[in-house]
Amino acid sequence: MDYSQRTERSRPLSDNRRSSRSRVGGSYRSGRQSGGNRYELKSRNIRFRGKGSSVKTRFADLNPRQIMFIVLGVVLAILVIFLVSSCVRSCKSNKPETSEIDARVAAGVSDDLVGAFTPVLDQAEALQWIAAHANEYPNEDLPRLALSEPAAIAFVRAYPEMSKTGSAFDGSVSRGEAPQLYTWDEHWGAVDYDGSALAVTGSGPTALAMAYMGITGKTDRTPADLAKMATDKQMAGGESHTTAEFFTSIEKELGLYVHHYEPDGDTITEVLDSGTFVLVEVRADTLTPEAHWVIVAYENENGSVRVYDPTSVSVSTRPWDPKTIASAAITMYAVSASESE
Repeated sequence: MDYSQRTERSRPLSDNRRSSRSRVGGSYRSGRQSGGNRYELKSRNIRFRGKGSSVKTRFADLNPRQIMFIVLGVVLAILVIFLVSSCVRSCKSNKPETSEIDARVAAGVSDDLVGAFTPVLDQAEALQWIAAHANEYPNEDLPRLALSEPAAIAFVRAYPEMSKTGSAFDGSVSRGEAPQLYTWDEHWGAVDYDGSALAVTGSGPTALAMAYMGITGKTDRTPADLAKMATDKQMAGGESHTTAEFFTSIEKELGLYVHHYEPDGDTITEVLDSGTFVLVEVRADTLTPEAHWVIVAYENENGSVRVYDPTSVSVSTRPWDPKTIASAAITMYAVSASESE
């Protein structure tokens, strides 16, 4: 057998072996085509991991319910942003105008009304501070004073920084007219007296100072000075924080004459008619909740009397029946100038 015959015989075997290369699943096929040997590639989906295509593919994988929640979240976020921006614009546009005199009062009202609001607002702010620092005071007497006497609020607010020594009285007095003084005056209110501040314990020295200034026309003896005299004599104490004996013990030193009377309404009127003052110790729960000292300064035309109470503005600014004062009295003195004076 020649070479050409061997070649021709072996060709079918080679073709059969080649045609048997067929992948299971058919990813590609081999076979004889009219154009020669050709491999056919079966099409498959290929996922590219590029940035854009990944987002698109993930969104496409979401179910309708998930898509609905995403859309609702976006809508809600837009609504919140809109409402917040609208509120900010509205708050800015609706901000009330304020007075040029006091920014705490609305614009457009009279100066008189602004002036009436200002001290009340000052008191409210001071009272709020006192409440927040009430535990920093020596005791609760001063915070309670701020609650009971609005006129004392400014003093109580300033007390922690005030000097605890008295200063000279810089007001003017006229002989025959008692000045109206209060225990919480900044010139003497912070002075220590009978275990607390004179502002809450000094009714006796303050009442006597009013009588002294009105009788002599002098201002050299302030409540702080008289409180020191009472302390030195060991007569600072008792229910009213100053003993009754103190007033008679210093009459000569002050150039005064102090005479004791039994409390009586007619006697009060008679003493006032003689041109002098009546010093009265009143019991608790009468004029005020606490026992303390006052002076009866003068008689009104209708027979009522004016009481200068160093612990109470309300008591000091209204008329009183002399019998009411007498019924509240524990002790009563007439205070006048001594014969030498």
